Amino acid sequence: MKRIADLFCGAGGTSTGILQACAQIGERANLLAVNHWPTAINTHSLNHPGVRHICESLDALSPRVAVPGGRLDLLAASPECTHHSVAAGGRPKNEQSRATAWHVCRWASDLRIENILIENVQEFQQWGPLSFRGKPLKKRKGETFKAFINALRALNFNVEWRVQNAAAFGDPTSRKRLIIMACRARALLSPL
Repeated sequence: MKRIADLFCGAGGTSTGILQACAQIGERANLLAVNHWPTAINTHSLNHPGVRHICESLDALSPRVAVPGGRLDLLAASPECTHHSVAAGGRPKNEQSRATAWHVCRWASDLRIENILIENVQEFQQWGPLSFRGKPLKKRKGETFKAFINALRALNFNVEWRVQNAAAFGDPTSRKRLIIMACRARALLSPL
């Protein structure tokens, strides 16, 4: 049985894909869905009644309490994207909202996780510090994203990312999304 957690689970699109993938490979899934918003958890519960749900802010949730045994085969996460997206226009950005991705690193530090899958807007790659007016500092574009990737690598993960068009995978929209994949690095055994 695959042990999986879906952080920022929303209504359950990522969970649906994960459960379908598990079914295709003949594996059962023990899935935990986490979101701070009761409406999202209620909707996810209707869409996925056999899943364990936690309605709590990740700021207050201990990964070790949420995941008894401390091990996951997959951690999926779709951190808040509103303050990274160009869809927000020129309005000021909120650094606290942009920082929700750091929860992935905290979970990866506190638990034994084999694989991580992160989905976000493509502008997430430009994540960097903000000015005092809440505007991204152009000269430091991508600085925080690189630090985030390096933090995952420091936690012993091999990390790759791509921008994918959902239409290329059969979705009826041409929405582009950044997909970050991280696998726990395996120690190489040297021959005797």
